[in-house]
Amino acid sequence: MDSNKNTILEVERTNDNESTLITQYIKTLNEKELHGYNIAKEHLGMSFQIEKSIGFINWKKTNAL
Repeated sequence: MDSNKNTILEVERTNDNESTLITQYIKTLNEKELHGYNIAKEHLGMSFQIEKSIGFINWKKTNAL
């Protein structure tokens, strides 16, 4: 997915460990979730912080990270 590559490049604003976790999380998103993520990112711009999203926080808890 081309949009997935762009997303991974944008993750660089966080520390290396968090960046790796965000990249792993994004790779687990299905097509519908990825579409929702891209809409949120587009509409909210720089104010969108995936590391504070409910989905990412729950994913970290589920994966004991």
